[in-house]
Amino acid sequence: MRRSLLAIGVLLLTAAVCLSAADKKKNATIYVRAGQTADLAVPKLVAARQKCENWAVAAGLEAMLSSQDVMLDQAFWVIRLNRGELCRTEIPSMEALAEVVNHEFVLDDGRHVRLQLQFLPGPPTNLDTIIAGIQQQQLSLLFLRGHAYYLTGVTYDEHISANGGRMFVTRELRLADTFSGNAKLTFVNGEDNTEDISGTLELSVTWL
Repeated sequence: MRRSLLAIGVLLLTAAVCLSAADKKKNATIYVRAGQTADLAVPKLVAARQKCENWAVAAGLEAMLSSQDVMLDQAFWVIRLNRGELCRTEIPSMEALAEVVNHEFVLDDGRHVRLQLQFLPGPPTNLDTIIAGIQQQQLSLLFLRGHAYYLTGVTYDEHISANGGRMFVTRELRLADTFSGNAKLTFVNGEDNTEDISGTLELSVTWL
């Protein structure tokens, strides 16, 4: 009797191991689409009027809003942030930025709009959202080594599993400098330090 129970136990354990292995195999990557790219077609970038970090962020706000038909220029944001057209050598805190941006505004043409910042700290992990945004020609900012850059493109590998799941792995990020509006910089995964990226910033517009 004990031998029979032992045999049954061994069979059940073997079956469980086989099922676990089958599940892992089912979820394993079966296809990789390497070197996929997404880029802004004709990005309308704005250069900072002064080479100061607060003006760089304000230029980014102007560009992101302009792409959504909201005309509030960088001087407007610098004055709201610093109570004057001052030059600051550090990026404003996201809390301070949210305090002046996350409001309802009445534009010069009488339209009403509500603005909302979305800041994600650290290196980008939501790559699917970033890819979709670039494909839809949406501007965003990436903060690298204490400076604001436009995120203009990405190269990535797409891993597709047997159950249809997808995972995206960054190869490189393409950036443009807010100081000039066009100077290019490439951040290469595995070569550059991801700890140098302090976050990404998006700005949504709701018409009222």
